[in-house]
Amino acid sequence: MASCGRRGSFFVPPRDMDTLVLYDVSDPPTLDPARSWGFLDGRLVGLIFSNLVRFGRHGEILPDLAREWRISGDGLRYTFHLRPEARFTNGRPVTAGDIQYSFERILDPETQSSTTWVIEKIQAIDIHDDHTLTLRLAEPFAPFLAMLAMPAASVVPREIVEQREREGIPFGEQPLGSGPWILREWKHDQDVEFIRDEAYWGTKPKLRRLRYRVIGNPFTAIAEFETGHIAAIIPLPIEEIPRWSTHPRWKSFTRRQSLLNTDMILFNCSKSPLDQPETRRALARAIDTPLVLKCVREGAGSVSAGPIPPGLPGSIDPSTARRVTNEEIEAVLARSGLRQRGLDLIMPSRENFVRTTGEVIQALWKERGVPVRLRRLEWVSYRQALQQGDFDAAFRGWFADYPDGDNFLYPLFHSSQIGAGNLSRFRDARIDELIEQSQRELDPARREDWLRQANQAVSEAAPALFLWHQATYYVTQPWLHRFSEPMVFNGTRYLEEYIAMPDSPVDPGGA
Repeated sequence: MASCGRRGSFFVPPRDMDTLVLYDVSDPPTLDPARSWGFLDGRLVGLIFSNLVRFGRHGEILPDLAREWRISGDGLRYTFHLRPEARFTNGRPVTAGDIQYSFERILDPETQSSTTWVIEKIQAIDIHDDHTLTLRLAEPFAPFLAMLAMPAASVVPREIVEQREREGIPFGEQPLGSGPWILREWKHDQDVEFIRDEAYWGTKPKLRRLRYRVIGNPFTAIAEFETGHIAAIIPLPIEEIPRWSTHPRWKSFTRRQSLLNTDMILFNCSKSPLDQPETRRALARAIDTPLVLKCVREGAGSVSAGPIPPGLPGSIDPSTARRVTNEEIEAVLARSGLRQRGLDLIMPSRENFVRTTGEVIQALWKERGVPVRLRRLEWVSYRQALQQGDFDAAFRGWFADYPDGDNFLYPLFHSSQIGAGNLSRFRDARIDELIEQSQRELDPARREDWLRQANQAVSEAAPALFLWHQATYYVTQPWLHRFSEPMVFNGTRYLEEYIAMPDSPVDPGGA
């Protein structure tokens, strides 16, 4: 550990007290909301742009461009009243027409957006005046408001988009929005730097600058952290969790954050004998999931009982899952033919913990007499195998696009999504109906019940071995204050963070 900090402290002071320096292992692919699809670009889009509504750190829906909204009793009309003070960073007021243009741009085939599904529920947009509009849906869709906080629903200025196009410059390279940060410089594969918008219409960030450095090796990033050049390591590599979480000085600056995630081993439900629920259940119950979680993730997660993670309506307690005896598992596996046929298990090769997960599961199924051929595939080959159904079992991790149980049910297990997100090729008419009921139900209590029923039904049908819901560990510098990782990837704008030496009582109330 570094020990050259102020007054012999164990940390190193920052070079700049007004700049938050973070890192990621790769360059963001774009900063255009219409073309954003990943974790990092989605988070950075949220700094530059505003939406009608946005996510808070705990996944709650907060006002953004819309100061208030009203939903009709039948759930078909969402009327938004915009803040008259909201402006793009070029000074132009944001109007209802900008929302309409931004949504139509997403749906325009020339945009080639992969996230049209975010707003395709909108049947029509009625503009009442510059600061009032209504979004009309064809049918009720309970998660709709949450989807409007996603990066794809960010609001862009038409004249700037068209100007960039005329100049032959991708809008994602030189974006302009109405958020609290302005892109200052982007050195590809090196860093992305933002400055605070001094004319921002909302609450301004306390810090003046924000930099994301691109550091491909997490252990290089740790070295940079130890010399004070980075404010936080997010996430800690799994093998580093014990060292930092138990270190006598750093443990108080090491935090754990549960993620809206489900890791699972998909079963190909179109192949015999995996088309039989009892076979899938036996394979799933044959795995000691808490043991695997401890072995491969240092316990960084919680055991899964179904697809919906804890903290979302519809999640279920693993202790309530129906128990299956060893005798039942043995009897099913004996008559399944799997001990003679074997299983083909595919894993992406790029993540160390996934490789280890595959090896442990391979060993545990082998103990049950089921031989497993483990194939580690490069990402493109892995995705191709999933799409083509070239597997018996396959690892899949799923992170929330929006904080709603529907995001872990409909795209993964509704039969209409076979060939899209439903890569297990799972089909069950009763579960389809439960999922659809949960989408239509607007009463929160009744909707939670539909989600829980669907979650339990999917768990019992076992289209996948549900492993765990990940948690991440991260460590921050002692001089970084009010920093925390959000529940949803774009649930922070870095507004509250500030830098002050630990013995300083300074807590700036604003800039």
